[in-house]
Amino acid sequence: MPGFGVSWAAALRGALTDMALQRKLLLVSVITAGISLLAALVALASYDVAVAKPRLVSELASRVELVALNLDADLNFGDRNAATRTLAALRGTPDLHSACLFDAHHQPFAHYRRNGTTNCAWPATPSPSGQQLAGPYLAMMAPVRFGHETVGYLQVEYTLPALAERLQRYSPVLAVVLLTLTVGGLLQAIIVLRLVTRPLLALSAVAHRVTQEQRYDLRAEVAGHDEVGQLAEAINTMLGTLAARDAALRRSQSQLENIVEKSSAIIFIKDLEGRYMLVNERFRVTLPAGAPDPIGQDDVRLFGASPGSPLRANDHEVLSTGHAKAYEETLPDHHGEERTYLSEKFPLIDEQGHTWALGGVSTDITERKRGELELLEYRDRLELEVAERTGQMVEANRGLAASLETLQRAQDDLVRNEKLAALGALVAGVAHELNTPIGNSLLAVSTLMDQTRDFQKLAAAGLKRSTLDTFVTDINAGAEIVLRNLHRSVDLVASFKQVAVDRTTSQRRVFLLAELVSEILLVLMPTFKKSGITVRQDVPEEIEMNSYPGPFGQVLINLITNALSHGFDGRGEGEVVVSAHSVDGGKVEVCVVDNGGGIAPENMSRIYDPFFTTKLGRGGSGLGLNIVYNIVYGVLDGKIDVKSELGKGTRFTMTLPSGMEKR
Repeated sequence: MPGFGVSWAAALRGALTDMALQRKLLLVSVITAGISLLAALVALASYDVAVAKPRLVSELASRVELVALNLDADLNFGDRNAATRTLAALRGTPDLHSACLFDAHHQPFAHYRRNGTTNCAWPATPSPSGQQLAGPYLAMMAPVRFGHETVGYLQVEYTLPALAERLQRYSPVLAVVLLTLTVGGLLQAIIVLRLVTRPLLALSAVAHRVTQEQRYDLRAEVAGHDEVGQLAEAINTMLGTLAARDAALRRSQSQLENIVEKSSAIIFIKDLEGRYMLVNERFRVTLPAGAPDPIGQDDVRLFGASPGSPLRANDHEVLSTGHAKAYEETLPDHHGEERTYLSEKFPLIDEQGHTWALGGVSTDITERKRGELELLEYRDRLELEVAERTGQMVEANRGLAASLETLQRAQDDLVRNEKLAALGALVAGVAHELNTPIGNSLLAVSTLMDQTRDFQKLAAAGLKRSTLDTFVTDINAGAEIVLRNLHRSVDLVASFKQVAVDRTTSQRRVFLLAELVSEILLVLMPTFKKSGITVRQDVPEEIEMNSYPGPFGQVLINLITNALSHGFDGRGEGEVVVSAHSVDGGKVEVCVVDNGGGIAPENMSRIYDPFFTTKLGRGGSGLGLNIVYNIVYGVLDGKIDVKSELGKGTRFTMTLPSGMEKR
């Protein structure tokens, strides 16, 4: 029976759970009405017990006391017949069922019963209040006194009003209550149906369509802003989010499927038992001929016991350690040929941290392995050939070393000759420049000597004041001419000497850039005077450098003479400007700019190459700019850049460290 009750309760709970919402509401309304009616019945019964019964008991108690007053004498004298007649007189009371008279010792003395005989017996447990319900009868017991002495007891049973009679009396009230509850329940069901059930059913219909059709573009109708309306808005928001996520998921899934299916590598997923759950098309085309569909099969079924067992052992190792690992695995392909694969295997772990499958990516490395074997064989052969060729190369290297030494000597001789040629040009220019002041001085001195001899003759004949003044004036003028030209010669010799010393010593020292440039231009001035080219400088007086003035002067001389011989070739006029300015980082930028013919674009990449010249056979050695490049980068620790345009000129820019921060 307990099991039956549990199963019945479970069945009832299941039926209520699966019941439609409208029926649930109707059932709730009916149950509510029934409970209300039951509550009304309980209230009436409670009223009957609490109000009507005490009043009835009070009335019956008064009657019992009146009857007991007529029985005191009969008990006192022991007259049973008289007592019986007195009790029989109660027949006129319709609601009196029976009466029993007991003496003082609780023994039956007389009795009366409306129908049949009665069994008078003293109650086993008398009620303290003297009244007791016995089925449809109310039994009341009252003492019979004679004077102040209790001589007996009278027990009377009264018939209570019938239940049908009471229900008939209460039926109008119950009918009104039942009708009110029924109408109220129906109204409640209708109102709830209109306000709650229909919107909920509409939401349910939308949810059902979304579930069945997978259409996340559907939206529920929002009829208001109550809880149901808020629920509809929440469902719509959720559907929008689901639509966006579904689209993103579909895109991601499509991308993943394309990657997996179009990948040249073999991609697969196995369950924990080694059965394939997912494979790409590349995997399928590599299966041996006659192999079954791989989904649900393991490696032994697909490839046989010999190739499949090592694969399963590798899978077990990855799953047991929980770490990804790479293996070289050998399997037969659909032609039966053995292929070697590099397989990356890794465990697939869910959000709870449990391993649920094994993933893998295998790449065919058969050709690479063959290439490695061939490479090893080729390496062995190559080592033998290298050993043979090494001896030959040693002999060749000896010859090359000798040739290189000879070439190096030749190049050094050419560079030295280039420097000597430049120095010879300087000496010739200086010598030419010195001829002018020295010649002027000789002319002035010879003139003064002639004037002195004439003055001596005039002095012997007698001097005049005017003659003396003229002689003194001529002597002063001639002395000034001689002094000016001698100073000019001294400056030229000093500049040449400084340039020569700097070129021969190549020692580091502090110098003013403007002074060094002036000395270089002064030495080169005779060369430019003959060509008609103007050379000027734009160097601030305050720029000071701690560097190598000799190599720097060599660079300036080469750049200026290069402009004269190449940039102004065939031109009778032009200008070369040497400028400088300080830049950030303790550096000085020196520019040599000419407005000559420029450099051809096809020659720009070769101007620093040794022995490259456009005047081959016409006095050009091709070492001038190579010397400039080597000095700037190797000695001065700077860099040089060139920009040129045909017909507009060339600009060489040197960025050199000033060296003053090292002092």
